[in-house]
Amino acid sequence: MISVIRTNWERQLLKKILAYLPTENFSASSSKMGGQAFASDPDPLSTPRMRPDVYCAVRDRCQVKLRELFVVVAAPIEGPAKASFGDVDLFVTWRRKDVFPSARSPSSGSSLDSQREEISRILGAVRCNGTNKHVATLAIPWPEDLPRSDMASTGEQQDDQDQKPVNHPESRFIQVDVHICETLEKLQWMLFKHAHGDLWNLLGTTIRRFGLTVDEVGLYVRIPEIENLNKKKAKILLSENPSEILQFLGLKFDGKQWEEPFASDEDVFEYAATCRLFWVRPEDTEAEDGGEDTTEASAARGLKSNDRQRMAKRALFKKWIEEFIPACRASGRFTSTPPTRDEFRQHIFEYFPGVQLIYDSTLTEWRIARQREELWKDVIKPVVPNDVASDRPLERRSCCTAALKKIILHDNDSFDGILAPATLKDKDGLFDEDAVRVWVEENWQRVMDVAWRINQERYATHKGATKRTVSGAEKPTNGGSPAGETVETS
Repeated sequence: MISVIRTNWERQLLKKILAYLPTENFSASSSKMGGQAFASDPDPLSTPRMRPDVYCAVRDRCQVKLRELFVVVAAPIEGPAKASFGDVDLFVTWRRKDVFPSARSPSSGSSLDSQREEISRILGAVRCNGTNKHVATLAIPWPEDLPRSDMASTGEQQDDQDQKPVNHPESRFIQVDVHICETLEKLQWMLFKHAHGDLWNLLGTTIRRFGLTVDEVGLYVRIPEIENLNKKKAKILLSENPSEILQFLGLKFDGKQWEEPFASDEDVFEYAATCRLFWVRPEDTEAEDGGEDTTEASAARGLKSNDRQRMAKRALFKKWIEEFIPACRASGRFTSTPPTRDEFRQHIFEYFPGVQLIYDSTLTEWRIARQREELWKDVIKPVVPNDVASDRPLERRSCCTAALKKIILHDNDSFDGILAPATLKDKDGLFDEDAVRVWVEENWQRVMDVAWRINQERYATHKGATKRTVSGAEKPTNGGSPAGETVETS
């Protein structure tokens, strides 16, 4: 039934992930997580952090209700030793009305909006926020039978920037984020990606320098020539398979690593450090730039802006950067010289058959597209002089450059059969820019004469063409229109 699971290892991994239902209060697929989705509303709601016993009770009750709507309801393995929770995250798939249709309970529509409405109704939500159509971000009443003692923001920093005073502070609510997964494979990935809280944030900073990225779909390798200009196009998918990715990164899953939460932050750190790409810069290379380097500063060097924001809000991530990595450096752990990004890319190509072909073709297509833009702006247009010795020089130059663009970049032969020689491009379709410049210098005058003549012929034909009114009556070309008619201007 579970077609995505192709090996015993994969079956075991999914079984382990699905078997455990506690959740972590962070997910990249929702706009405001951690219990703050309703803090900036015009009528803000109080969604304070929950004690573990409150969290577990609410999580379990929500799952029971959601199983009336969906066959599969689950949540990722939570982070280690959490003292409080900002929200409840649940993942659902296989809507019962769609999987088991019947005459007594006909489907009321399978749109995501209708599913969000059903989820909101069955959980008794008082408000549903969020712009992500795959996530129902709900505020449900705090159960009367559960304790309401205030919880400090233990281990997780609250983002108070957008919070407004709550109109009814005595009213408490709980934020529940229900992620609607279109397939079981997607749910499997989301459970994997968000297991153990911030684990993938730690691993993300580890693998990034080698050109690897993990998102809500899978593991990617980035093309360095493209990533600074277009991050989306720079990504080449390597795998959506959790067990394959763990094996590739050297992370074990043969014990209890994916059966239950880690006992402590240190256990998470030690597990993340078993990644084959984890590396700590040795102490003797830290001050090579000339200035004194503190352990905290050296550990944080190279972090992206969102990593720095994460340090301010995610206690586990901050501890990883400011404590665990400096401690490893001080004790000389994980300091063996790692491969370069280029060297590791060759390993990627060997490990994932077929990826190199996709990688190379994507890079070539990108180079061709970028080169065409640059040829037009930097080679073709500048070669044609601005001060053409003729009447109406600007119009003639415009006709010429437009024609050269068609001839060179689009193999257009409509200008009296003038064609750019095939030798201007190599076998991959990339142009020899010097050769293009020489050809334009030698042929622009001829192309201008032909392009201008064709332009004038078309203008004369258009000017002499019979025009019609909206009603279809002919309109004289020397102006005027039949009485009572409106001339069509489009």
